[in-house]
Formats: sequence, C-alpha cells, structure tokens
Amino acid sequence: MIALKRILVPTNLGEPSRAAVRYGVAFARQFDAKLYVVHVLPAEEFEAVIETERMSETLLQKAAASPQAPQGKELPGEPRPEDVIRNAAREDLAGLLSADEERDTRAEYLLRPAATHGPGQEIVACANELGVQLVIMGKHRQGFVDHLLSGSVTEKVMRQAPCPVLIVHYPEQEFVVED
Repeated sequence: MIALKRILVPTNLGEPSRAAVRYGVAFARQFDAKLYVVHVLPAEEFEAVIETERMSETLLQKAAASPQAPQGKELPGEPRPEDVIRNAAREDLAGLLSADEERDTRAEYLLRPAATHGPGQEIVACANELGVQLVIMGKHRQGFVDHLLSGSVTEKVMRQAPCPVLIVHYPEQEFVVED
C-alpha cells in the first residue's frame, strides 16, 4: 500500500509548473495528503519580496492602531518574520489553487531563497525539512543543446531528493481530468 501524507510541488509559475500543480492537487486529493507549493527565488529577489511584505504589514498595523481607526483589537508593533514570509508566499502564489483545492489539500505556500548552488538544492532541502513522500515537478522539453548549456533543476532534484520525484513533461499527455 502506498501512503502519501505530504507532497511537495516546486513552482516557478511557468506552464510546466502549473501542470505539476494540477497533478499535485490530484494526488493530494486521492491520498488525503497535505500539499506544499514552494517557489524558490534568487536571494536578492527573495529579500526584496520579504521587505516589501514586511513594510506593507507594518503600515497596515500602524493604520489599524491609529486613533482614527475604528476601535478594536490593537495589533502589536513589528510583524513576526515567519508571518511575513508566509503572507509573502501566499501573495506570490495566489491563483495557483482554487479555494476548494486549498481546502481539500490543506495547501501551504512556501517561499524560499535560492541556496548557494541554486534552486535545486533548496528544493531538496525543503523536501528533507518537510519529510515529504513525493515531489512533483514540471519540466519543459528542452533541446539537446539547451539542456547542455543550462542543465536542469528537475534533474538535480531527481538525483538528490530523499523521496520519489514525479516529472510532468510539458506539454504533457494529460491524465488528470476534471471532476
């Protein structure tokens, strides 16, 4: 018997990743598993996204605590770093899943900075930290020369992942059908 409790789908928000997310949702629903959707950004871009989110949350908290704001529960000063990252991830990945898909899969959005050796290393680290049983990744079909020049994050994850990796080729022969 196969028991999947945690599934990780890395995304770069491209079409191959969106195809992988569809498969992730289908597997998570089939096995009643939790779905993690992770987006790995270059370190500088990650820092900019997090700082923008932190500033937005700080301004919202100050506005809510101002004397002109309707009276209610006052919010504490600085937002917590883990909340800022969680909210930035949700903002970044909004629209990948419908509300029903989020609920059915208990989806959690993650945003991570690329490790020193690139996004593949960070995806593997994330899979290890979360203890996932399956990684589902999208891959576009590259020509031989493109592959030699650029390599493949997907192949790096396949070689180093602590669990099976399902590769969804894009465009793929679709076998996930709508209910």
